[in-house]
Amino acid sequence: MSLTFPNTISGLGSSEQKLYRTLLRRLIAKRKRNGLRRAYMDGRNELHDIGYALPPVAADIDIVVGWPAKAVEGLSNRVAMDGLQSESGDDLTDQVQSIMDVNDLMAVADSVHTDALVHSCSFVAVLAGDADLGEPAVIVQEFTADVATGIWDKRRHRLESALLFDVSDDYRRIDCAYLMRYGMTITIEHDRTGWHVADRYEDDADRIPCELFAYKPDERRPFGRSRIDRAVMSLTDSAVRTFLRSEMQAELYSVPPRYILGASEEMFSDEDGTPIPRWRLMLDQMLILPRDSSSGEVPQVGQFTQYSFEPHSAQLRQTATMFASATSLPPDAMGVLTDNPSSAEAIDKATKELCLLAEKCHRWFGNPWRHVIDRAQRAAGDGDVQAVRPQWRNPSTPSRAAAADAAVKLVQANILPADSEVTYDMLDLSDEQRRILRMEQQRKRSEQRIDELRASMINGRGTANATEPNTPRTLQQG
Repeated sequence: MSLTFPNTISGLGSSEQKLYRTLLRRLIAKRKRNGLRRAYMDGRNELHDIGYALPPVAADIDIVVGWPAKAVEGLSNRVAMDGLQSESGDDLTDQVQSIMDVNDLMAVADSVHTDALVHSCSFVAVLAGDADLGEPAVIVQEFTADVATGIWDKRRHRLESALLFDVSDDYRRIDCAYLMRYGMTITIEHDRTGWHVADRYEDDADRIPCELFAYKPDERRPFGRSRIDRAVMSLTDSAVRTFLRSEMQAELYSVPPRYILGASEEMFSDEDGTPIPRWRLMLDQMLILPRDSSSGEVPQVGQFTQYSFEPHSAQLRQTATMFASATSLPPDAMGVLTDNPSSAEAIDKATKELCLLAEKCHRWFGNPWRHVIDRAQRAAGDGDVQAVRPQWRNPSTPSRAAAADAAVKLVQANILPADSEVTYDMLDLSDEQRRILRMEQQRKRSEQRIDELRASMINGRGTANATEPNTPRTLQQG
């Protein structure tokens, strides 16, 4: 991530230049910490030197512990957005469906949620595409916290300004940048003359075209907190050191330590007088020693008690338990085996707090997605704006049978209608399955309406035929 951010942009006004530098300082100040969290996420964190405990050769041993990634993925897998649904219960408009398809919104959502858990927040902007380059009219793009920042408006509960750097896929080159504030979006590009303002876009919207996705936000830290916090990093370092100690002493567990009384240095040299390597002496199955030439005594060989691996295993189990407690993960998820495996009830109890966190993420991430889709529809300008909301998968991941049984009981008790969106949520149906069910229900209603019209026409014709023979008789009598 060797990026060089520009300090001065030609074409910016004095107030805009001041805002740019303020945001740039904030981005650079947070960038180092975000890089550290990403290193832990990718398993590239460096082992801190503990001096007396490890020899210098230990620096060449590469130990990777994937617990930070497990902490992030264990929660992000339960914060799954299956699609969008209209708040009125109608089918999604072609405009909303097109925005989802051309931007691959479900894949973008997975990336946004994961990056928000790693860096504490992530940014999603709605930008205009370049038709000459074959881009769609509206682009929904994510900007991670190591290349984007903003200023939070506490009174309006939204971003009042943002600075976004669009970088290459290898994070080594800046392609362009966006400076946003209320009513103005500035595009910054680079050419031979340097960085300059390429375009300005004014609008009368009450929000900037960028939304903040924060994990565990509050009044003091509106940009949230990282899932890879200090406790996670400290416990991961402890586990790495434990693995490293066990790796250094692995050979000693299989070879018991021995001692020799009455031996001289010449006994452990070869014919040329070169000392025999220690590892060879330790691994030799048969150790033959001659008598002492001067005294004639025979060296006495003994054996110490073999080293045990249990101290390392016990320390690793304790560290794994502490890590699981800090991240609300079940202990079995850390890959440390225990004598008594957890039962299904124990696992459900251990994941209850994780499910509660996932449900809170639905609220933290749900409102920003609503604003993103609303802004994208207004930018497309092809018709009326449809009010939509994200469709979340059940974080507790119940079995299909259990979910269906609960839904059937509520429908039979007349608490829920059979074709309600709430019922579909309980059954954890995908967006495609919901669309098919709505089409089938619409077709059934149309068929029932046709049958009712046909029956009414037949009944009306029968009534008319029954009254026609009586009419001439009445006239004749008159």
